[in-house]
Parts: sequence; C-alpha cells; structure tokens
Amino acid sequence: MKKMKRYDSSKGKGLIYIFGETIFSNLIIVLLIYLTNSFELTYLLKVALIIVNIYEAYYILLYISVNYTMNEKSLNINIIRDLVIDKILIDDIQCYSRKTGKINGIKISGHGKDSFALGKSIIDKIGLTRMYVTSSKDVIYLKTKDTTYGISPQDGDKFEKFLEGKGVENSTWEYLPNKNIHLHNNKRYFIPFVISTILIIVLTLNPFIKYLKGSLPAKMPISFDPSFNPISFGTGKQFAFKQMVYGVLNMIVLLCMYYASYFYAKYDKRSAYKYIYISLGITMFFLIMQFKILNTF
Repeated sequence: MKKMKRYDSSKGKGLIYIFGETIFSNLIIVLLIYLTNSFELTYLLKVALIIVNIYEAYYILLYISVNYTMNEKSLNINIIRDLVIDKILIDDIQCYSRKTGKINGIKISGHGKDSFALGKSIIDKIGLTRMYVTSSKDVIYLKTKDTTYGISPQDGDKFEKFLEGKGVENSTWEYLPNKNIHLHNNKRYFIPFVISTILIIVLTLNPFIKYLKGSLPAKMPISFDPSFNPISFGTGKQFAFKQMVYGVLNMIVLLCMYYASYFYAKYDKRSAYKYIYISLGITMFFLIMQFKILNTF
C-alpha cells in the first residue's frame, strides 16, 4: 500500500478570533452566574459554561492541528497525530471548485468568519459544506453526493493536480435550499416537540393546581444556594407563581427553538433536530427540580 501523502493546512488569524470568542463567552456566563439568584438558572449556566469550553477547546484543537492525508483511494481529514475525523472516498468526489478570498456563507455550527471556517456552513454557490478551512487564501471545495467538503491545503496546486489525475473535474454546481419543509411529519422531530409541550404544561399548571387544591404548604422555599439549601421562603402562592414563570420562559424557549429548527431545516435537516432537543433538555431539568422541591418540602 502506498504511503499517505500529507497536506498541512494553511493558517490565518482564525485562532485569535476563536480565543477571543471563548474569553468573551466565559465572561458573559460568569457574569450571569454572579448576577443570578436562582439555583436552577445558576446550575444551567454552570452546565453551559462547561459545554461552551469543551466546544471551544475542540475547535481550537481542530484549527491548530487539522491536516489532510491522501492515497489512491481516499482523502482523510485528521486532527492530532493523524486521528481521522472525516474520510472521503476519491470515487465519491463528483467534482471540485477552487476559490480564493472572502468566504461568503451562513454558519450552521462551529466557527466561521470571512477568512476561515470550521464546522458546517452554507457557502454561497456551493451549498451545505463541512468546512475544515483555516485560511481563505486558497480553498478547495470537494462535492460528493451527500455533501460538500471545504479544505485549505498549503500546496493547493499539487492537490489539484492529484484530483485531475483521478478524473475529478473543476466545475460549478447549483445549490437550492429545501423549500418543502415538513418537520411535523418527522417522528424524530415531532415526538420530542410534543413531549416538550406536555412537560411545559405540567411544569406550569402542576404547582398552580396544587395551590388551588390547598395541597401546597403555607411556607415554600423560593430560592436556594448552590448546595440546594433554601435561602428564602415565601407563600405557596408565590412558589406557584414562580413555577408558572419558569413554565412561560420554557414555552418561549420552545418557540424560539421551533423557528430556529425550521430556518436551518432549509439547509440541513440534521442540524434542525438539535434545537428541539435542547428545549426538551431544559424543560426536563426545570420539571425535575420542581418535583424535587415538592417532594423535599
């Protein structure tokens, strides 16, 4: 078997941008944690802080170490000592396009600016693309049946000659967003949406019904410290009202995620699913906390 030919990625100033966004995100979340008196919101913000830093660390690592290796049969996109994170069979590449300069597109996930892009993006005149581009000085887009890949090898001329030698032509193609969006017909989307809606109704009405029936204690905890020890108490009515506010906030989140799902479904249906699952996860957390409070106090 022939040895894999390695192409390092061209580097630009994208790393500075990712570091800057990481620092800014951390400052905002830490400030919100400091200003928030709610145990539930503080807990969610701390979880968000962990997720954000893992997310940012991955893209920092990807930017620093991404490279491309190729043999006669496949092109591998690697990170950290040739750990393969994406593999493209040469026979699956229908055509390619080579571009320089500003990257025009919409970011679906990951990081992206005019000069670099990592993650999924909708690129102008290219379509949905998995971007592994650390510099926009020389970008090669590889079109396959299912998706398009964007890479930025240092030796673009040699890379292009290899593609031409395998019969892959430099060409243009048309990309049209999906206008027939029927997420409600998709069980993977519709079921978590319905579950989220039901849980929000329970979250909102459960304490209110208990209050009307007189089954709530006269004195209920309203806020907690990070160890879940109550730091202030109120009446059952105040507790029910606060839980109803959480229910309304969760409904707002669900509606926002619903519209975000429909927007992204035009370009990438898989990306649309994650928004409704985010809403489901948040609602489940608030409902679990409500049950925990009711069972404890």
